[in-house]
Amino acid sequence: MKKLLFLSLILILFNCENEISNNTPAFEARINDNFDWVADSYSATFQNNQLSLTGNSPFGTIALQIDSLEVGSYNLYSWTDDFAVFQDTLQYSTRNDGITSIAFLSDGHVDINEIDSVNNTVSGHFHFDAYNGTGEYTINISEGVFYKIPVNSGSQD
Repeated sequence: MKKLLFLSLILILFNCENEISNNTPAFEARINDNFDWVADSYSATFQNNQLSLTGNSPFGTIALQIDSLEVGSYNLYSWTDDFAVFQDTLQYSTRNDGITSIAFLSDGHVDINEIDSVNNTVSGHFHFDAYNGTGEYTINISEGVFYKIPVNSGSQD
């Protein structure tokens, strides 16, 4: 019996991985491939035909803005209306590009995978590379997930 318990414990310990959690709802991402960022609070607002998703944690804020509330894929570049921002001690945005070369452009992608009109929630994935306002510093946000975030509809102006 002790051997079985010991083997079970070993299997459990070796099968544990450092993964983004499975919270519902959730707004999570990986920063610079070494830090799992998890929002303590989040919101989604659809107003004036724009979807704004925001997640906040003590380690920074991620904001996504998309000109649609439809299932689909949306590119994030400095020249598109859709964009992403990460704010900690600096503000990084896909609206900014690097200053060194044309090869240093902000980019990213948001996939809206599900719009639940019954429960009024939105779910999807995202990733982006963004620069600060001077173009000197960059940040990589990967493995981003927003899952079952309640959508508030603002008044149309």
